[in-house]
Amino acid sequence: MSSPLSAPSRAFFRQLRPASAWLLCLGLPCFLALAFLVTTQGHANGLDALAAEWSIRMRSQGLTRVLLVITHLHSVMAITAYAVGLSVFLIVVPRHRHWLLPLWLIVPGGALLNAVMKQAFARPRPVVDEPLLTLATFSFPSGHASGTTLLYGFLALVALVHLPRSPWRWVVGTMALLAIALVSWSRVYLGVHFFTDVLAGVAEAWVWLALCVILLSARTRPGD
Repeated sequence: MSSPLSAPSRAFFRQLRPASAWLLCLGLPCFLALAFLVTTQGHANGLDALAAEWSIRMRSQGLTRVLLVITHLHSVMAITAYAVGLSVFLIVVPRHRHWLLPLWLIVPGGALLNAVMKQAFARPRPVVDEPLLTLATFSFPSGHASGTTLLYGFLALVALVHLPRSPWRWVVGTMALLAIALVSWSRVYLGVHFFTDVLAGVAEAWVWLALCVILLSARTRPGD
């Protein structure tokens, strides 16, 4: 079966198979456990209550402004725009065009999965006394958390392919994790998600990213 992936990229994806299997084994039970917690206890569970109380205590004008900017920069519409921009760049630069398939599979594919999950669970948004944002869509799992994890996961894959084995790989991975954590917490802080929503969004993205890497590593050209 033919593949548009370059040889170095295919080799890198194959190297990631064991890590992807571990990520799948970690992410899937986490998502299932969170889904069970939400369907049986809803927003009455202690984890969500504790996170909501903490987020209210740490509110300030300055922090609210910063987290509003961060959350808007990682909305579903924003991430879609980033994916379109990356697609255009990859199309016009032939030597990087082999990244189009992973990009489309990971980011838009993950967004579609998240939309299906939201409809399947149909969890209402949190109801707070002084909401900083209000949304009418369903809450579980978080689209911001999932989309951010998939976008930065894809960018980290690209960076790791082109970086030599050096501390820079750890820097890239750490920055991606910090960005995901910050965006996820912004949703809880702003009162539009329960803590279990963002945890489930990240876990869902882990599962999808791992499946994509495993699928892409299996796609080889004749003779590979």
